[in-house]
Amino acid sequence: MTVKSKITLLYLFTYGSIVVSLGLTVFFVLKNLEMRRIDNLLISFHNDIVNTYKYAGEENRLLTLAGDEDLGFAIYTDEVPIASFRAEPEFFKAVTGSGTKGDYRFRSSFEIIEGKEEKFVTFYDLDESQKYLRFVFVTIVIFSLLTLLIVSVVGMVFTRKLINPFEEAGNQLERISRNGLKNSRVELRKTGEEVSKLEREINKSLIRIEQLIEEAKQMSSKIAHELRTPLAVMKTNLQLSLTKDFSEDTMREALKSTLGEVDKLIRLSEDYLLLSRTESSLPIEKNLINFSQLLLQTTEKILMIHSDKDLEIDIAPDIVIRGSGYMLEHVIINLLDNACRYTTDGSVEVKLISDEHGSFLSISNMGKAIDFVQNEELEEAKQIKGYGLGLRVVRSILRAHGLKLDYTHLDGKNIFVINFPFEE
Repeated sequence: MTVKSKITLLYLFTYGSIVVSLGLTVFFVLKNLEMRRIDNLLISFHNDIVNTYKYAGEENRLLTLAGDEDLGFAIYTDEVPIASFRAEPEFFKAVTGSGTKGDYRFRSSFEIIEGKEEKFVTFYDLDESQKYLRFVFVTIVIFSLLTLLIVSVVGMVFTRKLINPFEEAGNQLERISRNGLKNSRVELRKTGEEVSKLEREINKSLIRIEQLIEEAKQMSSKIAHELRTPLAVMKTNLQLSLTKDFSEDTMREALKSTLGEVDKLIRLSEDYLLLSRTESSLPIEKNLINFSQLLLQTTEKILMIHSDKDLEIDIAPDIVIRGSGYMLEHVIINLLDNACRYTTDGSVEVKLISDEHGSFLSISNMGKAIDFVQNEELEEAKQIKGYGLGLRVVRSILRAHGLKLDYTHLDGKNIFVINFPFEE
């Protein structure tokens, strides 16, 4: 069942219940008013009959009784009918009090006249009243059906106007799915703020999906490009190692070169894994970590790799921040490794200092200025020589932590700075 049909049924159920309830209420009110009118007539007529019979002379008593088309009476003495008007005396012989019998509304009473107990029964023929009430009932039914028909038509019109934008959005999304997402957007007729908001949010989602698809394509291309060189080197080394005239020393060098390329592949896979985690919408688990200790331990690992480099270390103790230790360790390794690789005088400075505004990490080395893109949105437009994917991973991790990587080149020195504000 379509949404239009469900809403139309809702209109019918809601307004139908109201119309039927209102119609039945009107009918029963009119019926009650009619019965009260008849009862009032019976009371007046009954009193007239009793008084006429009581005060008229015995000879003229029955001759002066009156009635009209819908009213009648019967008089009994010791359950024997002595007078009646428009009635079968036996029909009302057993009735008492007031009520309805057959097609008649009646009223009865016992009166003592000249020492005798007389029973008086007056009645009203309900035939015309029933015709009137039937006419009222049929009129209410016809009016209710017409009202429901009008409500259904109006409801369908309004429902169509309300649902059409959503149906139109579905049709457009179906065409976009069939023909491709490139620069495709949803355009809806503005029937309200909600529809305008729906259009905006759908188009935002389409833009984001298009960006993700484009990023996935670029990432796939970059991965293929990055993997091509180490795989080609590994293949060449393995092919050469299979030749007969390959010496032991040459074999050792080939294996060493192959091992280096394997390390590159491992590092690339780690970089891409971190990049996918930080650039996804999944939350990153953050804990309180001793960043001073983490920086010191990571620096010791870098010294083992770059034992020929001189690292000047100035680390303030017990600086605690909130974040992912594994990811922040990757940031430190990446920045320190690149600083060691591209320093021109063999030295690297590492500082972690705290002041009244917070703490900051500074990693610097002597070297030429790099073409660093401060605006992260333009980051992919340029590839910093020597830094490549690693810098993008660093900035992505920091961005996921609400941090930023700043760069300056001063007096021939490259300086990378990360500020850590105090936890609120």
